[in-house]
Amino acid sequence: MCNKMVFSRLKKRRCGQIRAVDFVVSLFLFLLMLSQLILIIINVQSSIRTGTIGTLTYEELDIFGRKLLFEEGDTNWGYLQKLPRTFGLADSNSHSLLTLDSAKIARLITGTFLPISPVSGFDMYDYTTLKETVGLEREYDFKLGFYPLLEPEITVSTSDFAQVKVTDTYNAPISNAQVNFFTIDLTNGDVISEGSTLTDSRGDTTLQLSDPTRNDPKGEHIVFIIVEKGPLWGMNWGFHDPTSETVIIGSTSTTAVWGGGINTSSLLITDRLEETPDSHFLSIIYQNSTSCYFNKTMDLSTAYEGNETVSIPNEGLITFFSIARINDEYQVGIGTYPSILDRDSTSGIFYQVFGELIPNERIKSMLSRLYPIIVRGTLMRCQLTIWRR
Repeated sequence: MCNKMVFSRLKKRRCGQIRAVDFVVSLFLFLLMLSQLILIIINVQSSIRTGTIGTLTYEELDIFGRKLLFEEGDTNWGYLQKLPRTFGLADSNSHSLLTLDSAKIARLITGTFLPISPVSGFDMYDYTTLKETVGLEREYDFKLGFYPLLEPEITVSTSDFAQVKVTDTYNAPISNAQVNFFTIDLTNGDVISEGSTLTDSRGDTTLQLSDPTRNDPKGEHIVFIIVEKGPLWGMNWGFHDPTSETVIIGSTSTTAVWGGGINTSSLLITDRLEETPDSHFLSIIYQNSTSCYFNKTMDLSTAYEGNETVSIPNEGLITFFSIARINDEYQVGIGTYPSILDRDSTSGIFYQVFGELIPNERIKSMLSRLYPIIVRGTLMRCQLTIWRR
């Protein structure tokens, strides 16, 4: 009787696991089919129509979206030092629709936001140059945003617990998502793996930190999480005292970090500071070929600039932190390869946008569309907005 009960429980558990896997696979296939449908309905014209001034049409939006997301431009131009003669973000080595090249996205984003050009001779795109390259007429402006599909929130409590809630972009809770916890020591750049847990039916989970001394009142440690469910992912960080004046993280930091592809297996990470630091570390987190998380830390001493080339797997996210102590403050810059380089200070959601951020008041019409995209085997959402002045 006991054996039958045990077998029944195991069978139910296996069925639950199979259903979860089936859900992820079905979602992945649905997004791929959706992208094919988008391609079918897109008009294959090669330029924006400018014959009439009036309401912007979805046809015009989709034509421009094709130029940015469906075309390759010069083959593998993301790995070349000079800018291409023809532009396109599609992966030259992939036959799947809406699979974008990580090196191209990194070059696109960096040229707009990070004041570190040139990087080892690499030319970066700026907004005006790209408009000229793709032939977008003067009365049109646009922005292109890249976002993860999971949006985790993290709270580090005074009792040495890290609490996480995971939702999707529609604020729906995500159950059985794997939350990977890391503690980063700002005093020496060390990355400590705290372990992994799964979210419950409400998208919640909690982990007790392994060493309570890391959760110090000076804010010299941060807790960083990477959330994944199949090809879906998200990330965030938190620390004991979010009001600390000694730790400056993300876009408010004076540390600028760039990661770009040298080739498909090597990544160049460059970070620059506004002044000479008292200490400077570069910490990297990524998954290896067996899907286990790997981390390494490089001591850059008091270097004003660091340029490091690291070997990387063919798929997955690479996250890196530039940690500098300057005048009794920790300046923490964060980057990921391929594209998510910053975080909204109010929502905590990672994002990146290329193009005009704030449309001017002379807009006559504006349209926006979301595209599911695949980058290095991970799913993201890409939002294209275009308007006519």
